[in-house]
Amino acid sequence: MIDHKMVEQIVHEVIKQLSVPVSKPKPNLLLVGEPIYIEPTLLEKMKGHWNVLKAESFTGKELHMLDQVLFLHVTQDLLVKGALGFFDTDDSKLLSRCMMESIPVSLIPTAFLQEQLLEKNSKNKAYVQHLLGYKENLEKFGVKFETFESFMSNGTEAKLDPVSNSHMKKLLTQRDVEESKEDQIVIEKSTIITPLARDTARAMGKSIMVIESKGAKA
Repeated sequence: MIDHKMVEQIVHEVIKQLSVPVSKPKPNLLLVGEPIYIEPTLLEKMKGHWNVLKAESFTGKELHMLDQVLFLHVTQDLLVKGALGFFDTDDSKLLSRCMMESIPVSLIPTAFLQEQLLEKNSKNKAYVQHLLGYKENLEKFGVKFETFESFMSNGTEAKLDPVSNSHMKKLLTQRDVEESKEDQIVIEKSTIITPLARDTARAMGKSIMVIESKGAKA
């Protein structure tokens, strides 16, 4: 009888020895809004850690390729619409889709809204508390409210599921499948899937989707 665990361990060791160090591709960040009033040094730092995509050139079809979405200059309009599930503008539609598909989202409010909500300097405490309810609803859906500085300090590296970047892995193992929090594990054609990984995915009700390499030529 074939010892699958032994085979998997051997394959893992062989792949590890044959692997050639490659530069890890930057995670994809969709930037919504013009980065005005942001220091150029911070922008350069952001581009050093992220593959920055502009919203105006984004079709929406590649939403599954995004690792993070950052909304700049968020107004009260988007805050309320996002919390209530309204999507009658491009920004509110994008925010809704991101929440539906569990794509990490950070919102940076306008200076005025930030002062009212994050710093709570408003004279009308009751009204601000009402707006804070919408903010808390969005946070329950996984949305983060930040300043650009806090985003840069906390988000310079993509916080991904251990296997959510499995398309970059050379070998998908049983442990990878067990540790993944996703129901669908995405890998590239070149990734080797061990028999135990397939069996474990089937037993856990997870699917393995094979895609073309990001760097592959059409």
